Amino acid sequence: MPVYEYACEGCRAAWETVLPISERDSPCAKPCPQCKKKKVRRGVSVCTMGVDATKGPGSEFKQLMEKIKRKQPKRFHENLDRAASLRGKKYGSQ
Repeated sequence: MPVYEYACEGCRAAWETVLPISERDSPCAKPCPQCKKKKVRRGVSVCTMGVDATKGPGSEFKQLMEKIKRKQPKRFHENLDRAASLRGKKYGSQ
């Protein structure tokens, strides 16, 4: 589920919460948890992704990339292969 950020326009309190997409606006209908005014607005959240740091450029990583490729259109395979071969380098600095 996504993390959504909210802020009160009255007291400037800010918080985040994990909600299903269908409920993302529900905190805006409730009063601010600090000042109790109904001036809550949803902000812009930063997208985050988890990374499995135990996977390196070894055979396990290559197997994982092959599994991902099987589920992607062929037009993405070249970029996936390139990303898999970087081995810690920044993309574009091969």
